[in-house]
Amino acid sequence: MELRNMTLGQALKFLNQKESVFIDLRSREEYVLGHLKGAVNIPYEELEKEKKKLRKYQQIFLYCERGNVSLMAARDLKKEGFPVINIWGGVREMKKKYAGVADTIDGKAEKH
Repeated sequence: MELRNMTLGQALKFLNQKESVFIDLRSREEYVLGHLKGAVNIPYEELEKEKKKLRKYQQIFLYCERGNVSLMAARDLKKEGFPVINIWGGVREMKKKYAGVADTIDGKAEKH
């Protein structure tokens, strides 16, 4: 099965739905400065040990700063049978297109 990619605009319709989870793969410090509202923070370096908490029946959306790290993580999780989608462009794209959207971007940390 092929790895799926979406733009942030396409992925936003799934944000905060029970059957979806959005994972910010950046550092905790970067996450606190701004992230998708409702996203959980699992830094890429911790994904290997934290993936046991993920559910294979939930659609997993991954994002990072530019989309490169999330693409690597998506490939790894896909190989293990997780339903995963990589969000193209990451936070850089989010900041360009959605900088003023308060209900989409949250600057408060939500702990995982």
